[in-house]
Amino acid sequence: MKVYNEKDVSIHYIDEGEGKPLFFIHGLGADHCMFEPQIDFFSQEYRVICPDLRGNGESSELAGPVRTVLDRQCDDIAHMMDALHIDRAMFAGVSYGGVFCFHFALRYPERVAGMIVADSFSDARIVGVKELGIMASIYLSLPLFYMPKLLKAGVISQYKRWPLARKHMVRAFENLRSREVVLQRLAINKVNHTPDLGKIWCPVLGLVGDDVKLMIKYMRRAMDRIPGSELIVLKDSFDPSNLCAADRYNALAAGFLRDNGW
Repeated sequence: MKVYNEKDVSIHYIDEGEGKPLFFIHGLGADHCMFEPQIDFFSQEYRVICPDLRGNGESSELAGPVRTVLDRQCDDIAHMMDALHIDRAMFAGVSYGGVFCFHFALRYPERVAGMIVADSFSDARIVGVKELGIMASIYLSLPLFYMPKLLKAGVISQYKRWPLARKHMVRAFENLRSREVVLQRLAINKVNHTPDLGKIWCPVLGLVGDDVKLMIKYMRRAMDRIPGSELIVLKDSFDPSNLCAADRYNALAAGFLRDNGW
């Protein structure tokens, strides 16, 4: 585990392998460990960098206004790239990490060679009754982040079909930084990247599990706005697909990187 320090911020990260740089950005409340299958697979050919975003894992505390959360997390990674002498990289984000990738690509377009976005969304607009229900349930469930034992029990049940994902999700909830997770959840509830996604001209692959139909709708809404992007639905998978369908995720991501000269 390495540490990047700048002023009052410390970002812990994994840096393994050699070759062109490939960043993996974790989901809400998780850390670099959720990319265990990807670190092992991709570090054979790439320089794999998996940071714990500010407010997660072993990295610095996240505080301050909700509206600046993603800006500050993106700036941390851009500054870390400078310190590591990386001009451009491929980015892969899952769930919260996908929102991060959209935000980063719009804030630092010159730093992004391409993106793999899985099980995520580009806006939290309420369009229809289902979206209203989802958003209401998200806000009502925020207090549960302060009761990780209850969340852990729910995770064990929810992920019983995907043992690898269950292992990592249980670990994430056992190490939950509750206040900062709530702050990040509120931050992504407010995003609306969709109108600006047409400005993204790097290659983008979207991956989404088929277990939640509404998530497919969210991903399609984003991918439809990005020129030349592709969306692939993974059978028998759920958020996070990099763990629920690790072999398929790795194969599709590797093909995408190859096809785009990375």
